Amino acid sequence: MDTRDITFHQTTFSKIYNEIYKETPQNFIDVFLCGGASSKKTKSVRDKLRILLEEDNNIRVLYPEDLFIEMLNHDKNYDLLSLERFLADNSDIICIVCESPGSLVELGAFTNNDNTVDKVIALIEKKRKKQKSFIMLGPVKILRKINEERVIFYEDDLKVVSSQLLKAFRNTKRHQLNSAATSSYKPINTLIGLHHFIPLILYFFTKIESKKLSASLKRLFEENDFSVKDFETMFRPTLKLLYKDKIIYKNKVGNNSEYLLTEIGYQKVIEVLEETNIKDRNKLYDSIRFSIINDKYYRSS
Repeated sequence: MDTRDITFHQTTFSKIYNEIYKETPQNFIDVFLCGGASSKKTKSVRDKLRILLEEDNNIRVLYPEDLFIEMLNHDKNYDLLSLERFLADNSDIICIVCESPGSLVELGAFTNNDNTVDKVIALIEKKRKKQKSFIMLGPVKILRKINEERVIFYEDDLKVVSSQLLKAFRNTKRHQLNSAATSSYKPINTLIGLHHFIPLILYFFTKIESKKLSASLKRLFEENDFSVKDFETMFRPTLKLLYKDKIIYKNKVGNNSEYLLTEIGYQKVIEVLEETNIKDRNKLYDSIRFSIINDKYYRSS
C-alpha cells in the first residue's frame, strides 16, 4: 500500500472502531469449554454439552486447545502462564468439565490464578460431592465461596446441566458488566474483539486484501496503544473462527487474497448495526460508505 492508501485505511478503520464498534451491542457470551476428549467409542461430556449450549444463539463455545495449537505454532516459547493469560483476556467464561485427569489439573491451575478465577465455572460429577479430596477442599471450595452457582454437580441429564450453565453464564456476565473495570465492548486487541470488528470492516469495504487488513489493524492497535507483539497469534485464529462460523470467505486474486462477508456474515452485521443507539446512524453509515467509494474512484482515475 502507498502512503495515502495507508492513511485512508487507518482513518476509516479508526472511525468504524470509535464511532460504531464501541457502540454496537455485543450480546455474545464467549465460553472456553475445557474437559475430556471424545474417543471412537465414547463421546465426552464436554462434546455433548457443546451441542446443547450452542442451541442458544448468544453462546459461542470455543475449545482452548484449538487456539493453543495456533499460538504454539506461531511461538514455541509460550508457557502455561501465557496460555492462561490468553484465556483470561479472550473469554467471558472458562467452563471446566472435570471428567479427566487433565481437566482436574486445569481446574486447579485456573482457580489458583487471580487473572482467571473470577471466570471459572466447574462441572463436577455428583458422586464426588461428599469426597474430602484436594479438588473438593481446594478449587471447588474457592469457587463456592465466590458464588454457589460457580460449581455445578452433574449426573446423566445433561439438558438440566445445560440450563444450569446458561443461567450461571448470564449471571457471571452480568456481574462482569456491572464491574467498573469492565467495558461494554470487547477490546480489539483480543481474539473475541477482532471477531466482532473484522466483519464490520468487511461490511463497509465490501472486500479487502489480506495484507491491507493486517497492516491497517496493526496501525489501529498502535493508535490505541495496544501492543502488536501478539497480533498474528490473535489474527490467524480469529480468521479461522470466522471461517468456521461461516461469517467470511476468501478469494484468490492473482498473487493476493481478499476477504469478503458471506451472506450469513452480511445478515449478522446488519442485525448488529440495526440495534445500535448511535444518533443519526444511517447518516454515519452512508458517510463511511461514500468516503470508501470516493477513495476507490479517486485512485482509479
